[in-house]
Order: sequence, then structure tokens, then C-alpha cells
Amino acid sequence: MKTNTKGIAIGLGLLFGSCALHLRADEQTAVKQDEKTNLKTFSGIITTVDAKEKAVRVKGTFFSKTFNVADQCEFTLGGKTEAKLDDLRAGQKVRVTYKDASGVLVANRFVQEQLRYSGAVESIDPGKRTLTLRHRGFHKTFSLPDDCKVVLRDDRNGSLEDVKVGHHVTVVYELPGHSPVARAIAQTSATFVGTLDAIDASTRTVKAKQLIGDKKFNLADNCEIVVNGKPGGSLSDLRLGEKLALSYDPVDGVNVVTRIAPADQSAVTDTAKASPRGQK
Repeated sequence: MKTNTKGIAIGLGLLFGSCALHLRADEQTAVKQDEKTNLKTFSGIITTVDAKEKAVRVKGTFFSKTFNVADQCEFTLGGKTEAKLDDLRAGQKVRVTYKDASGVLVANRFVQEQLRYSGAVESIDPGKRTLTLRHRGFHKTFSLPDDCKVVLRDDRNGSLEDVKVGHHVTVVYELPGHSPVARAIAQTSATFVGTLDAIDASTRTVKAKQLIGDKKFNLADNCEIVVNGKPGGSLSDLRLGEKLALSYDPVDGVNVVTRIAPADQSAVTDTAKASPRGQK
């Protein structure tokens, strides 16, 4: 009995010791200190910005901190190195470099850390200004402000009309009030519009043709086949002779298709013609 009691005591000691180590590790992850300069760093989401009082509150994983902004504080936001305090807003994720002066936290630098989410477009509602992505069975819905940017292949500017159900996109977003708000959507696949000429289910390849010739595509594992406006279709849903829009990425001469859908009437050209790698 004594042996069991002793064993339980040792086990509890190890458990609580392990918990303490994990807590210390979490704290070290949230707050890091450079012993040489006495500067600390803290990462989290901005909850409030008081430009008049020059104070910014940031919420980390477990706790929040309020920072007083130094006169010579530096700001790097979205790649903009000459940003100002007025450019900070609730929802941005930042890394703050600061000094702890007897409990008074003085921030010397704010660097924005972009929040990104990648997935297939499950739905997009331009009227309600919402976008829902699906990734490995999980869904995430974003609000779409009027100034949300859409970036296409070769860094071209686009619009929400260029983002379709089934497209694989990456969203840069912020979290004001814990609600995801999209700031930029990257849809960088090339598009080939042509008539379906061949299907090989065993090799997961298809061919589509235009007047100038045909092009072969290899289906990615996560390729979305859109049927009746909804993703989730299969190769058996495709029909030879139908006009399709294929979104793909040229990889060293191999065309990896990530979306197949009926062609939009407005999309009648191959947007990858400017990229030599996109040619068969």
C-alpha cells in the first residue's frame, strides 16, 4: 500500500511538473526576451488602438497586453515599411518589440504577421459579401469588405468575378471581433477554355482542345469538378464534346489541373498564353 501511495505521489509530481513546464513553454512562446538589449517580443491580435493616447492593446493566446507607443516607434504593415500608428487597426496580427519599464510596456516596433488560409471555394455570395472555403473537411467563412483585393496570375489585379466555386485560393485575413475579414484573395491558377476531347480515368488525365490544338491535363488529388454550380463532381460527370474551363498550374511542363467546370461565356481565352510553361 505504501508503495502504491508513493508511486501515485511520484506520478502526480511528474504530472504537475510537466504541466508547469508546458505553461512556461507557452509563456516563452508568447513573450521572448533578448538578454543583450533587454527587449521583449509579444505576438497577438490587436483588439483596440487609441491613437490619441498612443496605446495599443494586443491579445495573445492566453493573455492580453497594453503597449504605450514610443515616439520613435517603427511600423511595418503589409510590406509597408513607412506605416504609421494610424495604419494599425483591430484584427491585425502583429509582433510587438517592447521594453518593460517597471511594468510599463513601451513599444518600439510593430510588425504585421499575415494570417493566411488556403482552400477550395465552397461558396461565394457577392450580395452578402461572404466567401466560404473548404479545407480537409473544415469550412471557414470570411466577410468581404469593399476594398478586398483579388490577385490573379502574374500579380494581375482582379475582381470577385474572377473567383469561382471550386477555385483553390489563398486568403489573407484579419480578425476584428474574432470574425474573419478577407483583405486579399489570391487566385493564381491559369485558365484554359476548350472542348473536352479525351478522358482517361486510369491515369486521371483529360485533354481539351481549341482551334490552335489540344492540351493535356493531369488531375491534382484535390481537383474540384463543378457540376450544376456545386463542387464535388467526378470524372464520370464529364462528357466528351462539352466546353470546359480548366484552372491549372504549369509545373515543369506538366499541367496540373485543380478545377474543371462548364465554361463561362465571358471566358474564351487561355490566360496562360503569356506563360511559355503553360504550353503543351
